[in-house]
Parts: sequence; structure tokens; C-alpha cells
Amino acid sequence: MGNRGSVIGPKANSIQTNHRSEREPVVHTGANEDGADENGKPPTTPKRNSLFFSTSNSNSNFYMSDTELAVLAERTRLREKSTKYVLDYIYYGIPCNVKGVIKNASPPSVGSPSKRRHSSPTKETFLMTEPDMTFITIDRHEVLRNRNEMMGVTDTEADVNVVDVKNEYYNYPEACSVDRFGNILVSIRDEKEQRRIDGQALDKLKDRPMTPRKPYIVGVEMNSITLGWYATDEGTGLVDQYHVEYMELGKPDAGFKVLVVREWAREDDLLHCMENLPPNTSYVFKVKSRNRVGWSDESEVSDVATTEAGPPDRPNKCFATMVTPEMVHLHWHAPRDNGARITNFILRGKRVGGIFKEVYNDRGQSYVASDVEGGCQYLYEVRAVNKMGKSPWSANFIVQVPAEVDPDAIVDVTQELRKGHLWLECWDGKDERQFWFHTITGNRQLKPPQEWVEYKEQLALEKERNAHLRKEKVQEDMDPAVKFRMKRFKFFKELRKYNNASTVKDPPLNNLKIRRTHLFSDTLTIFTHYGKKDLMKKTKIIFNGEDGIDSGGLTKDWYLGLSRSLSVKAHKIFAASANGNLEIHQESGCSPTSLQKFKFAGMVLGKALYDRQFLDMPLTKVFYKLILNQDVTTNDLMEVDETLSKSLAWMMENDVTNVIFETFSVEVVDPETKRKDRMPLCENGENRDVDEDNKAEYVKLMAEWRLKFSVIMQLEAFKSGLNLLVPDHLLSQFTIPELTLLFNGKKNISVDEIRAYTIYQGKINASSKICLWFWQLLRDFDDTYKMKLLRFITGSDRVPLDGFSPPFNLTDGEDMTHDMLPRSHTCFNQIVLPRYKNYEEMKGKVKTAIDNTEGFDLT
Repeated sequence: MGNRGSVIGPKANSIQTNHRSEREPVVHTGANEDGADENGKPPTTPKRNSLFFSTSNSNSNFYMSDTELAVLAERTRLREKSTKYVLDYIYYGIPCNVKGVIKNASPPSVGSPSKRRHSSPTKETFLMTEPDMTFITIDRHEVLRNRNEMMGVTDTEADVNVVDVKNEYYNYPEACSVDRFGNILVSIRDEKEQRRIDGQALDKLKDRPMTPRKPYIVGVEMNSITLGWYATDEGTGLVDQYHVEYMELGKPDAGFKVLVVREWAREDDLLHCMENLPPNTSYVFKVKSRNRVGWSDESEVSDVATTEAGPPDRPNKCFATMVTPEMVHLHWHAPRDNGARITNFILRGKRVGGIFKEVYNDRGQSYVASDVEGGCQYLYEVRAVNKMGKSPWSANFIVQVPAEVDPDAIVDVTQELRKGHLWLECWDGKDERQFWFHTITGNRQLKPPQEWVEYKEQLALEKERNAHLRKEKVQEDMDPAVKFRMKRFKFFKELRKYNNASTVKDPPLNNLKIRRTHLFSDTLTIFTHYGKKDLMKKTKIIFNGEDGIDSGGLTKDWYLGLSRSLSVKAHKIFAASANGNLEIHQESGCSPTSLQKFKFAGMVLGKALYDRQFLDMPLTKVFYKLILNQDVTTNDLMEVDETLSKSLAWMMENDVTNVIFETFSVEVVDPETKRKDRMPLCENGENRDVDEDNKAEYVKLMAEWRLKFSVIMQLEAFKSGLNLLVPDHLLSQFTIPELTLLFNGKKNISVDEIRAYTIYQGKINASSKICLWFWQLLRDFDDTYKMKLLRFITGSDRVPLDGFSPPFNLTDGEDMTHDMLPRSHTCFNQIVLPRYKNYEEMKGKVKTAIDNTEGFDLT
């Protein structure tokens, strides 16, 4: 193969070779300096403007014209340019062997390059070669020599490590060859076919690559994301490199980072698997490409990819906010849930030197350890659980329980408590102002805490950045809860003004004597004779056969019970849709009796709003739209009639010719007489056939009929009752979610929110063991028992939007024995707790009380 080729780096300007094949032509310019040829004979005179050629193994000779000479020069230029491209953009300046013409390469047959194994420094290349090709491979000896010169290693020692260099560059192309037209053939290990770069296309390349399309997501698992990206269209191999970058969403100060650099000559698979990722973490990606001119613009950001849910992260260790000789009040923060809601926490503890035992397994994030002994050390660890599994145990927390009470003892947990998310923003309805409540210490303050302000600012920044990357509209800056509070305050102020309501201290009363077993019928009879002025009066409920005196608690109970009775099937006012929400009963009919029931339902809803009371009436989105006089569409149909919705959707997606034989009319059945009739959907609809051209109109009219016009009379009767106190224009300022909150209150019960509005009476305070047990109990209850307990204490199973008035009240039952059940006074939102011996005793007594209470009595 001749001598070692010249070492060519990225700055090389020309290609030099020192060998040629036996068939390589020799070029003569016509004569030597003495006018003779190599054999001393006068040369044959060549033609003007031509070159004389001869070959070393034949006596033949020939001439090249100017045109042929130009072609040869152009091919030589392309070949040198392509060779330099290989060195700079495929091998990136690594020292290479550059061989000129490959020996013993026979001319191929037309259209079929010969396949011949050639020797090379790697002795592995299987090239598809032609005569007159430049052959390029990594010069591993030169690489090693350069490296060892820097390290002071001799050439003899260097030869020993050639294998290491070979392995280091194993993923580079095994060899490249450049043909006489400047085309580049790239040989890749384990690939049967060579990759080809068109020499002329490479030469004509003048512009940077086009902007790539945005990356796409191939697959997502708990700890990995596989993504792909598209090749640009400049031509195979002209783009030599792709840079893919990623950014984790929701991470403070996150920016795009390089994920992978993919080189076409080493691997043309435009896929990458990003591994070892945390569960339930969102990422976005972008890509740019490079050719010899420069880098393309970056692509659009990809769609968001989120890893699947996983077990919770490891929690931080517990901390104590109170340590006395008889108890330790432990707390812990919820770790990242990794996409699956944390269902419970497991706390285990032991005396130092003892054996761990589980002391708590429930929903809460605090625990009162009362089985401790003064003068001993205890160790606690916590873990979180979700449906995907359990987190690792936290680091252990060691606490020294004092032998006796030390009034000067301070538990320093400042850093644990100075966290923005521990503050709860609340509203004081009485004084109409905000305040902030610390969910662990119970501190209240009127000025926003600095850590809360910083926490909110950070959330806003993350929300804005993530919305931008998700291509979502950035929501308004105002907190939705604050905005709703402002709307609600304005609504009630205007409602009083609209009804000319007086603000006298003792407004007139309506005493309603109701049988608890006949809530609906008794109230309907009374309301039938009511007008606007009667509805404006304050209501006082008297339940027949019960001794309870209504100071507010019985009224709350009456509203909830009455609203639930409106959805009883037998009354045919409301019916539950597939999602459990209420719509107008389709078989309610339009008789005077039926319409009176709908007017009554509207009066109940309007009076509840006027009295600021909550109902238990989860209405459909469609019904709210009708209340707000908004248009209903076919998209709303799925909520209340899935079968009809799918049928109409099928009509829109398919040709109905000779398939649908309907007219623009609908069959109706009188619920009382059972008489059937046809109702036209438009003028002369019963005589107008549905066809492919008018089916869209038919679908629209059918949806409007089902959602609105089939119950239009019942709807008007309902609104007539509602509008006695509440006009449409005051309701129209609310969104549907806000109306739901206005009518039904908050179903999700926040224990910390209740604590924020709590007062303590008797010889107890927020730090008393009995009170800490009560809050732990409320946290541990499921939603059903939370609502039961709240109703037992306040008369309502909803948390008021403006806080409790009067305040939620925990009272010391010092005059009660520990085996007694707790007492409640719903008029004062009060529960009286006996001094129970332990948490389990309290839990049992409270559950017994709320499971066996119906009605109200004097105590």
C-alpha cells in the first residue's frame, strides 16, 4: 500500500499522496527541458492546447482536450473538497491515513461497483470501491504517538497500546472513500450497505440547514422518555450533526441543557432514550442541526412529555413542635407524590435501644405520641404510601423527652416552619379582610408573611413559564379565589340593593313548622302562598317533635335536607345524569302541578342565595347554561344523553343517504296521558326529510330540542321562582364553576381552614392534648366522616365561604366523664369534648356520636 500517509488535521488545505497504481496515467506537458522524451527520443508533437498522456504498463498514449482537461480539474477539486469534508466533519480532525489510488482495484463493470476486500490499518473494512478512489481511515498509531508525546512515552511503549486507541474510536466510521466525482462512501461496522454523500450536492451547499421540525415523543415510562426527531431535507449526509436539548418543567431556574449530540456518520438513528428520570416529571425538547455552513435555527419546543407515576420520594425526617414529659407532638412534610396521590403515612417509633413498632398509619401529617416516658430518648421515622408503592423510610428523628416540665424549654424548628406553603390565606367575613394562618403553629397575622409572598411569586413564575412552553394562554395574575371573593361580595351587596332589603338589627321572621319526615311537602305547601316579601324574611325552623331551638343550626339543616328532597325521583323535578349531576326530569310534564313544583325549586334556590345558605344540588353544566341564558350546543349533549350524542355524531361523520329516514320532527309523549305526538323542530318540519345536505341543521335542532326546548316550560317556571329574589343580570357575572361554589359551597373539607376559624373555651387551648387529638382525628377521617362530623357540630356538611360565624368552637368538657359521648350545639358551631384518656377512646366516642345522631334536642 506504500508509505504511511500524511497526517491530515482539520486545518489541512490539500491532500498529498506518495503512491499510485500500476494503471495510473502519467501526464506529459509535451517535452522535457532538452526537448526529448524520457527515452531520449523527440516526442510526437501534441496538438495545441492539449495534454499528452501515457500509462506506465502500455505503449499507448492519448491526448486530452481543453474540455476534458476542465472536467478532470473539476473532478480533482470536488475530490479534494470531499476528502477535506471527511476529515473535518466525519472524523473531526482526528489523525487519519489518507491513501490515494487503491492498488489492484480492477475497473468495475458498468453500473455495478466491484466488491473487494482491501487491506487497511483496521483490516476490517468491506468497501464497495472503484478505481481512482481516495481511501481514509483513522491513523491509530499517529493518535497514540501524539498522545504519548504529550505524556513522554516512547514509540516502543506506544505500540503496546494501539488496541486501546482502536477501542476508543470504535464507534467512528470504519473507513471512508471518495470517488473521482467527489462522492463520499462511508463504511459503518455491522452495516452491509454503505452510506453515500453526493459530492456535487456537498459542493453546492451554501446555506445553513432548514429549521428542523419539533421533536416527537415515542414512548414514556416511569423512569424514561424515548423521543425522536426528523431529518432535514437537504440531502443524506449533508447535515452532519444534530443537537437535542431538554428542559425539566416546574424546576426553579430551569433552562435548556444538551441531551444528546447525534452525528450522522456514526449513527443515523434519530431516536434517543432519556433514562434514570424521576417519576411524574415533565420535560420539553428542541433540536437543531448543522452542516458545513453552520447551525440551523432551533426547532419549536416539543409537546410536553411526563414520566409515569411512581412511589413517593423519601420524606424529610420528622420534627417536633412540642415536647413534654407526657407527649411529643410530631410533624412531617409530604414528599413529592410522583403523580399518584399519597394515601397515607406510616410512622414508626421506638425508645432508643428498643425495637421499632408502627405507631401511626393514616392520612395526617402530624401525630401526638402520648406513650412516652420522661427522661428517655425516642427515635421516629416516617414513610409515604401511594398506589404505586411505598417511599423509603425518612432519616431518623431523635427526641429527648424531659423528666419534668421545663417552662423555659424551647423547641427550635424555625427552619422547618419558615416555608411559604405552610401559610393559609383566609377571609374574615365579619371584618371583611384577609388574614394568614400558619397551619402548624396556629399563628394568625394580618400582614402577608414574607415566605408566603416569595412562595406565591415562585409559583406564578413557574406557571407562566410552563404555560409558555405548553403553548397555553397565561392566566390572569389575580388569584381565582380572591377574584371570586370580590365578585361574591359585590353580588350580595347588589342583591340587597335590588330587593330594597333593610339592614335593621332584628328583621321580621317567618316561623316554619316542618315535619322532618315531610320536608318537601310541608315546605311546598307554605311556599305556595309566599311572595317576594315573604321570601325576604329571615326563616326560623321548628321541627315537630324536637326540642331544638333554631339559632341558625336548624336552618342550615333544613336547607340541605330540602335541597336533597328536590332530586327524589317521585317528585319528578330533577333527575341524575350519568355523572350524578342534576338536570330537569324529562318526564316531569307541563301540568300546573308540575310547573308549580319547578317554581318552588327556583324559590328555594333563590332564597338560599339570599340567605347565604348552602344547598346540596349538584347541577349539570347544561342547566347552569340555561340559568345564565347561554346557548347550548351538540358538545353539551354528551353530559346528559350519551346515546343521542353518539347517534348525532355518527350522522355527521357518515353519508346518511338511504340510511336515515327521519323528518325534522320528534316524537313526544305526555307523561300523564301517555299520548304520543310529533313536534316539528322547524316550520313544516314534519314534512321535511333529513338528507345529506341538511343533516347538520337537523343535528343542531335535535340537540337544542333535547337540551332546552323539550323542557322549556319547566325551565321558565323554575326561573320565575329564582328571579323573585335573584335577577339574571346579577348571576351573569359568575362562571359556571363559580356558580357551583355559590350554590353548593366547598365539598372538600380542609382541616387547616377549620382550625383557622376556631376558638377554644374552658381550660384548653390549641396546644392541649385533647385538641391535638381532635384535629388528628378529623384529618384521619375519610371524606364521608369529615362531612358527618362537620354536620354534627355545625348543622351543615360544608365549610362556609366566609369562615364560620359564630367561630368553630372546641370546648373543654371538664364536667363530663371520659366515658360520655361528645355534645354539640349547632347554633354556636360548638363541640364539647370530655377529657378522654387516649386517642383511640376519643375516636370511638366521636364516631358513635355522629353515627347515631338524627334531629336536635336541648341539652
